[in-house]
Amino acid sequence: FANSCTAGVYNHTQYLAFNLLGKKMKYTTDMSGLGCGCNAAFYLTSMHQNREASECFDYYCDANNVCGQSCAEIDIQEGNQFSWHTTLHAKTDHGGLGKGYGGGGANWNGPRDWSSATYGPGASCIDTMVPFQVEVAFPADASCQLTAMEVTLSQAARSDCQLKVAIDKYDGMPEMSAALSAGMTPIASYWASADMLW
Repeated sequence: FANSCTAGVYNHTQYLAFNLLGKKMKYTTDMSGLGCGCNAAFYLTSMHQNREASECFDYYCDANNVCGQSCAEIDIQEGNQFSWHTTLHAKTDHGGLGKGYGGGGANWNGPRDWSSATYGPGASCIDTMVPFQVEVAFPADASCQLTAMEVTLSQAARSDCQLKVAIDKYDGMPEMSAALSAGMTPIASYWASADMLW
């Protein structure tokens, strides 16, 4: 997402930089066509502040150093029909602190804040075969420091049921506060991998 675009040229100052500290954002997502091994992601990084072109030449940065540049990353949504992950990542914290549901393998178990009975195809709360709503909040204290990231999933057909996670105890919270205050760039991506484990 950008404020403007110059054809054939990347400029980090043209990327959007939303200050979401103390604010909320809402959107609708549709996971109905995404099976295991697929990841529909909506996240924020500090691309607007990144002055290094990166190995991808587009100023991309994230906490996993994908293009050779690390920066703070907030994964609002990483998921598919069977899983949902919400994660805070300080600049050098590749694993981050996440919540949600799904995933696992021989050496890793994904979060289990919900269950397949409440999130998944035909589930009682969020039926991932039809679109659902996402609300993310970044509440701040009187000193303008982030106190949590709160994510709520809801569905119009099931107005009496919501799935919620809150990440409020994370060592990287001061860095997250600074990144949000400076403004973060929203990114949407879709990818698949046979070894993703969710």
